[in-house]
Amino acid sequence: MRLTTRLLVLVFLSVVVPMLGLSIVLKQELSESILNEKRDKLFGLARQLDTALEGTYEGLLEAAGASHLDRPGKIAALNAALRDITDFVASGNPGVGVGYYGRDLDAVLTYGPSGQFQHTVGQSIFEGHKGYEVMATGTPMVQTGTLVRGDILNCMWPVIRDGSVIGYIWANETLDMIDDQLEPIIRRVYLIDALIVVLIYFSVTMTMKGLLDRIQAIKTGIDVLFHAPSYHIPPVSGELSLIVSTINELVDTSNVVKCYNKNILESVQNGVLAVSCSGEVTRANRAFRELFPGFEEDAIGRDYRDSVAPEIAAFVSAGLDGTGRIEPVELELGGSILEAYGNAIIDETGSRLGAVFAFRDITVIRRYEREIQEKERAAMLGEMALAVVHEVKNPMTSVKGFSQLLGRPGISEDKRGTYLKLIDDELNRVDRLLNEMLVYGGKSRLERRLQDLLVLVSDTVERNDWSAYPAKPVVVAEPGEDWRAEVDAFKIGQVLDNVLRNACEAVDAKGYGRVVVVLKASDLEVELRVVDSGVGIPRDVLSRVGNPLFSTKRRGNGFGLATSRKLVEAHGGSLVVTSIEGVYTSVSVRLPRDARNTEDSE
Repeated sequence: MRLTTRLLVLVFLSVVVPMLGLSIVLKQELSESILNEKRDKLFGLARQLDTALEGTYEGLLEAAGASHLDRPGKIAALNAALRDITDFVASGNPGVGVGYYGRDLDAVLTYGPSGQFQHTVGQSIFEGHKGYEVMATGTPMVQTGTLVRGDILNCMWPVIRDGSVIGYIWANETLDMIDDQLEPIIRRVYLIDALIVVLIYFSVTMTMKGLLDRIQAIKTGIDVLFHAPSYHIPPVSGELSLIVSTINELVDTSNVVKCYNKNILESVQNGVLAVSCSGEVTRANRAFRELFPGFEEDAIGRDYRDSVAPEIAAFVSAGLDGTGRIEPVELELGGSILEAYGNAIIDETGSRLGAVFAFRDITVIRRYEREIQEKERAAMLGEMALAVVHEVKNPMTSVKGFSQLLGRPGISEDKRGTYLKLIDDELNRVDRLLNEMLVYGGKSRLERRLQDLLVLVSDTVERNDWSAYPAKPVVVAEPGEDWRAEVDAFKIGQVLDNVLRNACEAVDAKGYGRVVVVLKASDLEVELRVVDSGVGIPRDVLSRVGNPLFSTKRRGNGFGLATSRKLVEAHGGSLVVTSIEGVYTSVSVRLPRDARNTEDSE
C-alpha cells in the first residue's frame, strides 16, 4: 500500500472511528435515559395504585362479604373491586399493563387493561419470578425479560400494610415500544454520520495529496538516514520544513542523547542489567556492580552465564524466555534477600531486542516486616486471650457460686438438682466455646467432590428440624441450571446449617417472617444467598459480624459465622453479610465451580 493511501486511511479512521464510537455511546445513553424515564413512570403508576388500594385485601373481602368464599371466589371478589382502578390507570397510559398480586392467595388479582389480560386473573407467577423476592424482602425491583406480555420492562412495588408485605403491584411496558421511540433518533444520528464521512473523505483526498508528496520525500530521506546516520535530509518547502530541520537536529545530537541515557542509568539506585536475546550482557550500571562485587566491568559483551551467580543466571534465563513483563521474585543470595524484576526490550517495530532486569536489596525491609508481623500477631493473641478469659470467667463464676451453695448443709434435693443442672449448663457453654475455638484455629484438609449444590441445600433444609421457628427455609432456583461445583459436602453442610439457623433465629426474634435460599449460577461460580426478613443487624456493628467472640445474639460467641467464613474462603470463595436493621439480612456464599485454582487452607 502506498504511503499516500496509508495516510489517507489513517486520517480517515482517526475521525470516523471516534465518531462511530460517539454514536454508539449516544445510542446507549439515549437507551438508558429512556429506560430510566420508563422506570420512573412505571414506579409512579405502581405507587399510584398502592395509594388507590385503601386498606388490605382482607378488608376489601370483608367489605364485599366475601371472606367466607373459597380461593377462586375471593380472587373474583378482589378482581371486581380492583379491576376498575387498574383499567382506569391503564387507559391513561397506552401500552402500559398494571395489576395487583395477592401474597396469601398467590394469584394475580387484576391485570389492566382487563380487555387484554383478564385471562391471567387467578394465575400464580412462576417459581423464580422476582415478584416472590419483592414480597420476601419488601424491596421494589425491576425485571426485564419474557413474561406474560412478551419481552417487557416490569417494575414491581411491594404492598406493605402494618409492616407486612401482603402482595405487590406491577406496572410494565413492552420493550418494542421503547425501541420504536429510540429508532427515529438513532436513524438521524447515523444519517448525519454518513454525511460527515462523505465530507471528510472528499476534503481529505483534496487537501492531503500535495502534503503527502512532500512526506514521501521526507520518508525517502529517512530511509537513507538508516544506512548513513550522519546524512542530512534535503530541505522541503512549506510547514514540513520544520520536520526536516528537527530530524537533522536529532542526527546532530544523537551522541549527546546516548551519553545522557548512560548518565541516567548510572544514577538509578537499583542495580540494572540489560541482556540481548543472544545472551550477551549489553549494559550494567554502577549500582549493579556494587550489589554484585564479583561482576567485572569487562563482562559487557560476554555471555551472562559466565558473569553472574547461578541464581541470577537462572532468573535472567527465565526472563529471556518470556515475552513481556517479568514478575517480581525474591532471591536469597549470600545471606541477603534481593527483589528482582524486569521487562522485555521491544523496538519500534515490535521486534524483541532482549530484556532488562532490576535488582534491589530488601533484606532490611523484610526483617522489619517480620518484626511488625510478630508484634501484630502478639497483640491479636493478647486481645483474643482477654476475650476468651472474659467469656470463660462468667460461666466459671456461676459454677463456683453454685458449687458453694451445694456445700451448704440441709439443701433440698430439688435445689441440689437445679444447681447441678445449672453447673452442667455453664460447663457445656465453656466446652462449646473451646470446641469452636479449636475448629476455628485448627487445620483441616478439604475433601472436594463434584456436588450438586441444589441437592446439598435441599438436603440441609430437610434433615433439620425447624419446628421451633416461625418459618421453614424455602429454596428458590431456576430450573435447568447447572448447580455443580467441586466442594467438601460436609463442610459446606456445616456452613449451611449455621447460616440457616442464624436466619431462622433472626425471624424467631422478630416473631414472624420468611427465610429464602436463592441459588444463582454463572460460568465460574455458584452463589447461595440466604435472605431472612428477621430483626436485621444494626449498621454500627455490621462490619464486626463474622469476627470471633463477637455476636449480636445474647448467648452467642461469634465462632459459628467466623468458622463458616473460614471454610468458604478455604474453598476459594467468599461469604458476605448485608443487612438493614428491622428489615432483612442477606448472607451471600459464593463458591467457585473449579477447585484447580484454589488451595486448601485452614
